[in-house]
Amino acid sequence: MEFATFTKRIADAFPDLSPQLQVAARHVLDRPDDVALMSMRALAASAGIHPSTMVRLAKAFGCDSYKKFRTPFQERLRVLPKGYLARARSLQERGTEGEETLTQEVLSANLANLRDTFSINSFEKFEASAQAISNARRVYVVGMRGVFPVAYFFHYTYSMFRDNAVLLDSRGGAFSDDLRHFGKDDVIFAISFAPYTFETVRAVEFACEHGGTAIAMTDSPVSPLAKNAEHVLIVKNESPSFYHSVAAAVTATEELIALMMVEGGQQALKSIEESEQQLEGFQAYWRQNPKKKNKPRKRKS
Repeated sequence: MEFATFTKRIADAFPDLSPQLQVAARHVLDRPDDVALMSMRALAASAGIHPSTMVRLAKAFGCDSYKKFRTPFQERLRVLPKGYLARARSLQERGTEGEETLTQEVLSANLANLRDTFSINSFEKFEASAQAISNARRVYVVGMRGVFPVAYFFHYTYSMFRDNAVLLDSRGGAFSDDLRHFGKDDVIFAISFAPYTFETVRAVEFACEHGGTAIAMTDSPVSPLAKNAEHVLIVKNESPSFYHSVAAAVTATEELIALMMVEGGQQALKSIEESEQQLEGFQAYWRQNPKKKNKPRKRKS
């Protein structure tokens, strides 16, 4: 069985397990690498339980042996993506002869990412996430490092028709300060792929600790974001390049924005109109042969 499917089964069944099996299940979900690499006795010892508990856990999920139980964990470790340096080195080793093929691989990978993302996540999942954002008193948006452009895109487009978004971007080192007033009527929309940025994971934990709603856009149902989020959108990010792709994440974000605009009614349209007028007032966009020159207006003293 595929790792993500198997661990989701364990997570879904967790509330119904006995206390000892819950200890074992939590340990294997939190430490999948240890399950793949450690012996059953060593893993049980690290969890503070008897080895027989691990055997009972395996049988509870239809495995006739612990060896069969750990197979999905070992397979996951085998196919984990290389680090950035190793992937970059692999690209260079291909040389210039493979550039045309690489272009096709990038295109194919992103088409597959889009297809898989929208087949994994039902319309109802997108709709529920969009509804939670629409109903929030305040929306905190976080996506660090490589996915910051996705977070910024969401914040920018959302702010064209709503005025209650806060972009958590760590300006001046004030990341935790910006979360200070987060409350139970607020939503955090968090975006992160492996390797997960600590601040993003901590922000989601903080939001949940304070009674708010977390929406996670991430790459696995067992990512540290998904563990605490009420709404989870699984986004595929495979790429032949050295860094993960964000094409599907941007498209999924577009879907959320579109759904909220559809439900926004006349108020959303009025806000868009006001945003356009404000940008026009600042002559924000270049125009060919404008009636007036694209230069700032002088203020009268």
